[in-house]
Amino acid sequence: MRFAHTKTIYCLSIAIAASCLGYVTPRVNAQESKATSAEILTNEAIIEAVTTSVDRSLEYLANNQRPDGAWDGNNAPNALALLAFMGRGHVPGRGPYRDVIEKGKRFILRTQNAEGLFVPQRNAGAGPMYQQGLATLALAEMYGMDPDPELEAALRKAVDLLVRCQSDKGGWRYQPRKSDEDLSATVMQIVALRAANNAEIPVPAKTIEKAVAYVKACADPKGGYGYQGPGRKPQTTAAGAVSLQLLGYHEDETIPGALDYLASLPVEWGNGGNISYYYYFHYYAIQANYQAGGKYWADWHPRVRELFINKQNSDGSWDLPGGSEGENVVGPNKIYWTSMATLVLEIYMHFLPAYQR
Repeated sequence: MRFAHTKTIYCLSIAIAASCLGYVTPRVNAQESKATSAEILTNEAIIEAVTTSVDRSLEYLANNQRPDGAWDGNNAPNALALLAFMGRGHVPGRGPYRDVIEKGKRFILRTQNAEGLFVPQRNAGAGPMYQQGLATLALAEMYGMDPDPELEAALRKAVDLLVRCQSDKGGWRYQPRKSDEDLSATVMQIVALRAANNAEIPVPAKTIEKAVAYVKACADPKGGYGYQGPGRKPQTTAAGAVSLQLLGYHEDETIPGALDYLASLPVEWGNGGNISYYYYFHYYAIQANYQAGGKYWADWHPRVRELFINKQNSDGSWDLPGGSEGENVVGPNKIYWTSMATLVLEIYMHFLPAYQR
């Protein structure tokens, strides 16, 4: 297994990010924070624009949390909302959002059954494995900040379930069983296992080796990754590249072609370039380009940053652009969209170890 981080990375990441954000100037209003050109922004102005946008989105999420601690009956939006708070450096038990995070944590813990599965109150068409991966990821990132024994027990059960239900080919799909796999579900379990390993919850080397083999089996000779085999859809290409990168395979021969394909795609509001599942795509695409660094990161992130900042609503939320996500995944859900957009912008803050280089 190539990744070998420990829980100490959480303390380091918080200290580093806090020092990077320490010189942020006072907040300005939403219109003043929107730059007309990425090229004219100074580093200070970039940080101000991003943090102002993120802080407004977190206020929206906090104001829309239910009394029971959830935002939705499906734990995918719930987990993403928690990740958005932690991605800004808010930790359990401290700060202005301590109650928001604690209530959200308790809700997710209550939904886990004896087998380790987070059972949805509402399943919007797909099986439970999307929310399983995201809930496991959120708990793993939280456990690095919050050594709660109940949290640890739930996380271990969730990881054991992921290991048990990995298919013989090395992937995962919609249901917690070994019979099938696709890359869109597999990436979520890979990121969750990476985070669990960071938090010192052991992941078998064989599980990682099989996952790597499956992702590589989806690589297309022209550059990119497919849904259940060789192909080059935008969203699965982003997912495939970041899967290998987060598992330590930055130099894999299938990655450069995938990054070149991503670089060829337009960055615009909507499904230009045949980009469906808009926020899912951008959530993984910005991570893949960040992990790659160099020309890929330099070209990608300013365009995405400016687009998302300028498309944020006055209440701090984001809408769904036309022609993107199918509502069969989470249903009409501004919590999902807003959390995803927030996590895209939080790539600059480096609080979440699972996404670090």
